[in-house]
Amino acid sequence: MKNVLIASCALVLVAYVSTASAGEPISNSTLSNMGLSSMELLSDADGMAVRGKGTFAGVWGGSSAVFQGSSANNNYEAAAQWVHDTSTATGNSLSFAGIVEAIFMQDPTGSALSVQVLGAISGGSAFATAW
Repeated sequence: MKNVLIASCALVLVAYVSTASAGEPISNSTLSNMGLSSMELLSDADGMAVRGKGTFAGVWGGSSAVFQGSSANNNYEAAAQWVHDTSTATGNSLSFAGIVEAIFMQDPTGSALSVQVLGAISGGSAFATAW
């Protein structure tokens, strides 16, 4: 008797499920029967975003240059997100620290200008893509 009851329940469940099709929207009466009468249907695009079908890419980084007590720090952060497409984020930074020395010298034959640049350069780049 127990097996007959389980088989009958399974048959009713299969018959009920087979009436719904994945391509057809759920009727308002069915939603109301389930206690969801105030529920609104979403478009496919909105549903894909809710289900996590969108993409997000993010990068961050920085560069730092130090030279004889001078320092330079630069940071970057880049992010992109998109629904139904790939997302790409790119970030770059460049740091320069140093001294520029200009010396004007006079010698017996005339004048001369000497320019000396001393320093440090640091840079970075990052790239990310999400599918």
